[in-house]
Amino acid sequence: MSKKDRRKGNYREPEIQADAHRPVGPPQAREYKSQKAQLKVMPPGPNKDIKRGMSYKTGLADWREKVRREEEKRKRGGLEQQVQAVLDGDRDLQGYGLKVKAAGGRVWLSGIVDTLAEKERAAELVAAIPGVEAVENGISISTDGPIDDAEITMEVQEELSADPAVNLRRVGAEAKKGTVFLVGSTDDPAEAEAARQAAARARGVHRVVNSLEFKEKGEV
Repeated sequence: MSKKDRRKGNYREPEIQADAHRPVGPPQAREYKSQKAQLKVMPPGPNKDIKRGMSYKTGLADWREKVRREEEKRKRGGLEQQVQAVLDGDRDLQGYGLKVKAAGGRVWLSGIVDTLAEKERAAELVAAIPGVEAVENGISISTDGPIDDAEITMEVQEELSADPAVNLRRVGAEAKKGTVFLVGSTDDPAEAEAARQAAARARGVHRVVNSLEFKEKGEV
């Protein structure tokens, strides 16, 4: 078949006289129409089954499948751009250069941040975007230099003391290999959540485990 240039979805005039019989129009739809006409006049048998399979592989079904794939690609790219814009525009996260991949409503996040709180914030921001059905948070936590459990515990205590919703006489923390255990007792679930969020803001914390003992209000 001779080479032809497309113009607005149709072909130009044939380059050689031998192609003059070919009608103008997209080849997939045109071929499907031809295959369908041939199927109507073919007698039943294995050859007709083969021909029917060919018509769907090379005809309009192929064309529609291509359109579907292009539409999915467009939607995926649009969601990726939207999520990336949200992360790049966030005051606390924009300096990290976090990366995004998306497919079928599922979003994968990657990159490095300083604290667990920032990692959790990224996931929360993305989960709130329309069209996002699930978030796979692959963001890593890394400090500028090595930090041991004693330093992590000290920084967590500083974050707890800076939070007015946390009473240090009731709530404390211990760090073991990057995991912080909240210890003590409280009668207020809001205080426990405030303590968890405060601990997540400290450097070197990869996980927070709530080991607080809960008491009924007024219980000694």
